[in-house]
Amino acid sequence: MLAKSVEELPLSRALPGGCLYEPKWDGYRALVRVDDDGARIRSRRGVDLTDFFPDVAAAAAEQLHPGTLLDGELVIWNRTMNGLDFAALQRRLASPARATRLALGQPASFVAFDILLDGGIALAGRPLRDRRRALDALVPLLTPPLQVTPATRDQDVAAVWLRDYTSADVGIEGLVIKALAQPYRPGARAWLKLRTRTTSEAIVGAVTGTLARPERLVLGLVDSEGRLLVAGGTAPLSAAQQRQIRPYLEPGGDEHPWPVELPAGRTGSFSRGRRLAVVRVAPVLVVEVEADSAFEHGRWRHLTRYARARPDLLPSDVPQLP
Repeated sequence: MLAKSVEELPLSRALPGGCLYEPKWDGYRALVRVDDDGARIRSRRGVDLTDFFPDVAAAAAEQLHPGTLLDGELVIWNRTMNGLDFAALQRRLASPARATRLALGQPASFVAFDILLDGGIALAGRPLRDRRRALDALVPLLTPPLQVTPATRDQDVAAVWLRDYTSADVGIEGLVIKALAQPYRPGARAWLKLRTRTTSEAIVGAVTGTLARPERLVLGLVDSEGRLLVAGGTAPLSAAQQRQIRPYLEPGGDEHPWPVELPAGRTGSFSRGRRLAVVRVAPVLVVEVEADSAFEHGRWRHLTRYARARPDLLPSDVPQLP
């Protein structure tokens, strides 16, 4: 189940059955399932992440009974920076062979916010208030690295959380707001999210330079008809950013919707009045970029700044253009 962005905190009775407010964790969305043969962890894309998070999988197999399926977020706390470390999650995914060693130095946690199977009993069709009651029943059984996310029905408490999380800058991105009377609807964007981060999500459709040394990213957004449109570009990538994003770039095939030369003006302030040669990539990678408010006609007029790759997100997670 997915969330759509809102600009202000909804009133406590704004959603069917009332609102449940939760922190929005800055991590990787994942499902943890425990059966008789052990625990498996899968990403939103359905990728098996078990070998990348052996610490979480081992704890789940030990603490949860078979027939349990939890929805939640994988996170890593960095003691030095006193906050959640998204880059540490990316290092885990870079190599399963290193995951066990990395887990010793920076253990991961799984923060559960929903339960879809409980002892083999399907709960997805039940209202959130019932699922939350079943989830809370697990709290006495769980110890780190497994935990249940805090939640409140009190809008005033949620407002304090939003203020304190923002000022503390510990990696809580805002709040997720859910209807207590609502069942779990996979794929539906029926939850709400109020973000404090000043980033936007976009799809990488091309790069300048080469796939081995991408100099800038050319960003795309999908319109209401499903077309991938050129929506801007990033400022030059640093060497570290090039190394970070290179493993996620896949060559674009003949079916790619863009030509090999694009109007420079649509990719930001590269050089207006001419066409820009690009290397097309498969439009499957989502990235976060920092952008100013100059967004019009479906694109960013100025260059954006690359923030990080989001291989845990699907292109369909990026909001469509109206």
